[in-house]
Amino acid sequence: MELRGGAYLSFIMLNSILVTIASFAVFSTMVFAVLPTVGVHLDIGFIIFFLLIPVLLGILVYFILLMLPASRAKSRGKKIDIYLAYALNFISAMSSAGVTPTEIFKSLSKQDIYGEIKEEASWIYRDVVLLGTDVITAIRANIERTPSQKFREFLQGVIVTVTSGGSLKSYFMSKANQYMWENRQQQKQLLESLGIMAESYVTAAVAGILLLLIVIPLMMIISGDFNATFLYVLILMVVPLIHIGFSVVIKSMSQGA
Repeated sequence: MELRGGAYLSFIMLNSILVTIASFAVFSTMVFAVLPTVGVHLDIGFIIFFLLIPVLLGILVYFILLMLPASRAKSRGKKIDIYLAYALNFISAMSSAGVTPTEIFKSLSKQDIYGEIKEEASWIYRDVVLLGTDVITAIRANIERTPSQKFREFLQGVIVTVTSGGSLKSYFMSKANQYMWENRQQQKQLLESLGIMAESYVTAAVAGILLLLIVIPLMMIISGDFNATFLYVLILMVVPLIHIGFSVVIKSMSQGA
């Protein structure tokens, strides 16, 4: 987020106050103007409850906005981890051709296919070219900034390799092989989890629903007390919720792998 911490805290406070004032105006108008005109008169307990809702909304907005940077950072960290193994193959290939680390990060910052890693490389290259720092200092600054633990460990290894006089080419190739192996294991676990989810989906959302749609009407007909309300609830509410739930779970699993 290209915004200083103090400015963002001011933004949070301003929005919390605005939400509190706006909601207080809305609920006050409803309690003291709208409801009495339609003949609804609330006792003092309900009036206090409705007037406390704006305060609760303001507090809710405050905490949501306060947690937003951490949530966005966590999401960026996951995206970096997804593309890290493939980006390291690119880095190791360029290192094998004798390209310097600064030029490697410059080239990586132009590759859109690597997602958020492109942004991380752009920050490092910006520090070197525009701010005039050396590449080691720029990498150290990015270690403090990046939300990905794996990318942080990779950059720390780069610094250790350079300062100890080791071979960056060998380091990049070993890390690329390591992360590719870890990526294959994650994909294997994802496929196994998707297999379990598929079996659960068939059981709960297909076979289970068909069984209920067959058995329950038969039992109602046999007992002589047929009530279509339950069927409407099952078809129009329960079935869509089951499908939506499976869709959300599978989407979250796919994004995290």
